[in-house]
Amino acid sequence: MGTKSDNLDVFELRGRKFKRVKNGLDEEEVASFINELISERDTLIKHQEHLSSLSRLAEKTVVEAEELAKQIQKEAADQAKAETSAIVAKAEEQAQRIIEEQRAEVIAMANREAEAIKANAQQQAELLLAEKAKEISSQLRDVAHRQYTDLLSQLENLRQQLEALEAEFKHKLSSLSQEASTEALEAGKRDTEFQELVKAPSQTNAGAPDWELQILPPLDIMQTLGIMNSLDSLPEIEKTELIPDIEKPSIIVFVRQPIQLVDVLRGLPQVAEVKEDATDAAGADNKPMKVQIALSGKTVSTKGN
Repeated sequence: MGTKSDNLDVFELRGRKFKRVKNGLDEEEVASFINELISERDTLIKHQEHLSSLSRLAEKTVVEAEELAKQIQKEAADQAKAETSAIVAKAEEQAQRIIEEQRAEVIAMANREAEAIKANAQQQAELLLAEKAKEISSQLRDVAHRQYTDLLSQLENLRQQLEALEAEFKHKLSSLSQEASTEALEAGKRDTEFQELVKAPSQTNAGAPDWELQILPPLDIMQTLGIMNSLDSLPEIEKTELIPDIEKPSIIVFVRQPIQLVDVLRGLPQVAEVKEDATDAAGADNKPMKVQIALSGKTVSTKGN
C-alpha cells in the first residue's frame, strides 16, 4: 500500500517513490515499476521452475541413488556370496586333502602295524613249530626205541622158544633112539628138517626164494607171524621163512605155482600198505621179487590158521 511522503510531489509504494503529476502518478515510473514487478515475477517463476526441476532431479537422483544402492548392495551380496562359496569350497578342498593325507597316513600306519603283527605271528609260529617238531621228534625217537626194544624182546623170546623146542625135541629124539633104531632114524630126519627150518634161507633150500617181503617199521612180531601163517595156509605157497633183521626183517616166500602175491597181501588185515620195489628187475637172475609191507597195527587173532 502506498504511503505519503513528506514531499508532496512524491508518492511511495512498497518502498518505491513515484513523482506526482497533474493527473496522478507518473505513468512511466508506474510502467517501469510494473515491468520490474513482471520481471521479478518471471524471475520468480523461473526460479520456481528451476527449483521444481531441481526437486524432480533430486527425487530422480534419490530414486536412482536408491536403485544404485540396491544394485550395489545386491552386487556386494552376490560378490560376498561368491567369495564365501569360494572360501567354503577352498576350505572343503583343504579339509578333504587333509582327510586324504590323514587317511593315507592311518592306512600306512595300519599296514606297518599289520606287517609287524604278521612278522611277529610268523616268528611265533616258526618257534612253536620248531618246538613241536622237536617234541614230536623226541616222542618219535622214544616210540621207535620202545618198539625196537619190544621187537628185540619178542625176537629173543622167539629164539628162546626155538631153542627150548630144539632141546626138547633133541631130548625126545634121544629117548626114542634108545627104544628103536627105526624111530631114531625118523627122529633124526625130523631133527634135520627142523634144523633146516631155523637156518638161513640160503642154507635151507637149494632153490632161490620167489618173493622177499620186507617189513617196514614200526615192527610187530605177532603181526609178522600172522602174515606168515596166512601165506602158509595158501595152496600156492610152499613155505615161508623169517629173516630176523633188527632194522628191517624180511619174510621169504617159496611158491609152488604162480600167485598174485601183492593182491593177496593187500587183502590181509595185518597189512596196511604194500609197496612194490622197482629198483631191481623182478625175477632177473633168479632174484626174488621184492615188496615192502607196512603193518596195520591191528591185533588180529591167528586161531584156526
